[in-house]
Amino acid sequence: MYLMKSIHRLLTIGCVLVGLMVLVSTISAFFSPSIQAALMVSTTPGSRPNTAITTQPTTHTSKMISLPSPTAITAALLAQDTFQRTNQRFWGTASDGQTWGGNANSFANFAVAGQAGLIGNGRGVFEATLGPRATDAEVVFSGSLSLFGNGASNIGSVLRWMDTNNWYKAYLDGAQLILLKKVAGKLTRLNTTPFTAQSGKEYTLRFRIIGTALAAKVWPTGQAEPVTWMVMANDTSLSSGFGGLRVFIQDAAVVRITTFTEMIAR
Repeated sequence: MYLMKSIHRLLTIGCVLVGLMVLVSTISAFFSPSIQAALMVSTTPGSRPNTAITTQPTTHTSKMISLPSPTAITAALLAQDTFQRTNQRFWGTASDGQTWGGNANSFANFAVAGQAGLIGNGRGVFEATLGPRATDAEVVFSGSLSLFGNGASNIGSVLRWMDTNNWYKAYLDGAQLILLKKVAGKLTRLNTTPFTAQSGKEYTLRFRIIGTALAAKVWPTGQAEPVTWMVMANDTSLSSGFGGLRVFIQDAAVVRITTFTEMIAR
């Protein structure tokens, strides 16, 4: 009797265990797809988590470097006058602060009027110098002569001027551009070239001496400067001196100078 009860109990327990196993298996089969889906990470590019570093690279902005303004090269400039001053007797002090020499501040024939340096009311030779003594130099001036008078009057510049008896000159006489020297009071024409200049018309004349080489050219003010020198010569008589202007005028003629510049020639 006792044995039969034990067997019945074992069979009951076994049935319960079998039932539990069947229940667990059913639950696993039901929830397995959901669990698997939750654990899987999709490998398609569109759904991959973005783990790239997205910070922007540092931008190196160029800093504006302020360079000092180039200093104007004034060492080559020896003298300059623009005559931009009030009307006065004599030529006085040039626009560069230097005082005119020669006859410019002692002869009543010199004056400043209408923003130009004038020479007139007389006849003869008149000289004006400006700046220090130089060896290799160049003078550029713009001016007019009211009456050339078939060569009776002329207008020009001087270099290596020592005194009234020693200088080199480049000038216009209305028909020619001429290179002239005066040494110990003796005049010598070094070279000439034809150039017709009109009375009352303004011209610009450039005269240069480097070593023993003299050169000059002239053109109507406001027009293009000639590329080449128009007249040249070589001479060893004078080695240094002052730069300036030298004119010869008749009674009715008036010289009008608007700009004058002398610089070191290189």
